[in-house]
Order: sequence, then structure tokens, then C-alpha cells
Amino acid sequence: MELNSQGLQCFLSVAEHESYTKAAAALSLSQPGVHQHVRKLEAQLHTKLVEQHGKRVVLTEHGRVVYQYARRSKDEETDLIRYLRDDVALDQGQLRLAAGTTAAEFIIPTIAVRFQREHPGIYIRVRATGTNDEVDNGVLDRSFDLGIHSDATPTPGVDKTPFLSDTLVGIAPAEHRLAKLRRPVTPLDIAKERFVHFGPNDPLRNRRAPIQSLISDWFTAAGVTATSRLSVGALEGIKRAVRDGAGIAIVSQYSVDPADSRLSTFRLASPPKRNFFLVSRDRGWESNVVRTFREYVVSLSWADGDLRNFKTATDHRRPNAGTV
Repeated sequence: MELNSQGLQCFLSVAEHESYTKAAAALSLSQPGVHQHVRKLEAQLHTKLVEQHGKRVVLTEHGRVVYQYARRSKDEETDLIRYLRDDVALDQGQLRLAAGTTAAEFIIPTIAVRFQREHPGIYIRVRATGTNDEVDNGVLDRSFDLGIHSDATPTPGVDKTPFLSDTLVGIAPAEHRLAKLRRPVTPLDIAKERFVHFGPNDPLRNRRAPIQSLISDWFTAAGVTATSRLSVGALEGIKRAVRDGAGIAIVSQYSVDPADSRLSTFRLASPPKRNFFLVSRDRGWESNVVRTFREYVVSLSWADGDLRNFKTATDHRRPNAGTV
């Protein structure tokens, strides 16, 4: 049964004003019209909602129950209208973001904090996912509003916009010999050291994170293999292991804090490089909050000033080949 919305509105006004006359004035309707709408609502519900006590209109027991329902519905309607209006004004809203390990740990937090300085009413949730496919599929099925990863492979229904370049660097304990070399470090140099690998996110299915492939290809191209007895599936864990003397590692430049006195960084010869892409749906409606955040990310305005590490992607053209 669908309740008459105008009947509920009139009933709600009568209940709050305790008067048909005052309710009619508040609604810009005639007093008989308001009375008739309330009577029709009572007939629809097969119960008495209000009674006349002298000059006052009071609620019956069932009337109080219906009033609570009508008030709650009215409040939810008001909240919905306010939310939609606030979305346009960016006064409130939500963002669900998915990203690979590096982006989720070291890039999105910076973007989110700076975005919220301009739009403090926006709630942002970030999820670190296992693979780029999870990001793409999550954005495509609307589990996430946007995603960030480093895979340019075209995905039907998804748009990938490059916005940030990344160069991998070597890390070692402070004062390590490789950090003191006056030349870039080669794969052969590293092959002589204990190496901390970025471990697989899901060893049962042997899924590899993008950074794993970059590092592996770098060694393979040189015809050498890194010696490793430790694999860690998180960049912060890798850095901790290196600090504690487990060996050396290769990580994103964005994961290294220049103020970390216990770590040394060193340049790599022909270092692995990649671009980060902002992943969005290539069709369909998006809220003003999502659209504004997407444009904010690509603009790199958040990376101005003291964020010296952040570098613009070298190619801002959107990859179209094979994209639907």
C-alpha cells in the first residue's frame, strides 16, 4: 500500500500545529482541503489519527505512530535534498577510492588531506587492493568511485588518465656502501647483496603486484638474479626490514622519507619507471564530488610547493587503443 504523500504532509502539519486552520495557513491550502486530506488518509489506513479536543487537534495512539513515520520520512527527504544540494556545493559527500600499494600508502593520503582542506565536509575512504584488475573491476561495477594504479592496459568501460611519473630507487641501511657509490647502481651490484623482495599479495594464486614485475624485469634484462631470503608484501615492512639489516631493496621514490636517518637511498642504472593512472568509468553519471576530485588529482595542484618528489607524468594523453 502506497500512502498518499499530500495526506501525510497535511497530517504532519496538523499534528505539529494542533490546528487545521494553522496547518492550512502553513501549507497555503484551504482549511477544508487540509481536513479532507487527513480524513482520506484515515480512511486509507482504516484508523482514527486525530481527535478534536476543544480548539486543539490531538493525536490518537495510532496517530502518534503515523506521526513518527511521517516525521522520519520528512526528515529523510530533507536530508536527501540537502545532500544533493551539498554535493553541488561540495559541502558534504563521500568518495570511495581503490589503489595499489604504493598509491594507497604514499600518494592518495597526500591528495586526500589537501583536498579536504578545501572541502572539509567530504568523507574519503581508501582501500589498498591486491591487483590492478581489482581496481579496474571495482571502479567498473561502482564498488569504488575512482582508482589509482600503474597499469596502462586498456580495460573496456574504464578510462585511465596518466597524471604522475614514478622512478624506482634503491634503499639500504644508513652508510651502506652502495649509497656511497658515485655512479648509478647496477643489477649486478645488487646481486652481490642480500635483497628484500616485494612479496606476492596472494601467494596461493601467485598474483604479482606491478612493482614486482618492474623489479623482476630490471634484473632479467641484465641477466642476473637477486639473492633473497625475505619477501615482504608491504612497502613499510620492506623499509623496516632494510633498516634492521635484512639487506637492500628497490621501492618507489614516493615511499622514501628524506628525513629517515636510518635509510640511505641510491640511484639505479636505467631505473625502472612507470606512470600512475587515475581510473574512472568512461561513461555514465558521476557526482560533483567525484568529478571535482578527479579533476583535482589530474591537475596536480595538490603537489605544488614543498612536495618536491611528485613529478608530472610525461604523457598526459589518454590511452584509447582497445578501449570501448
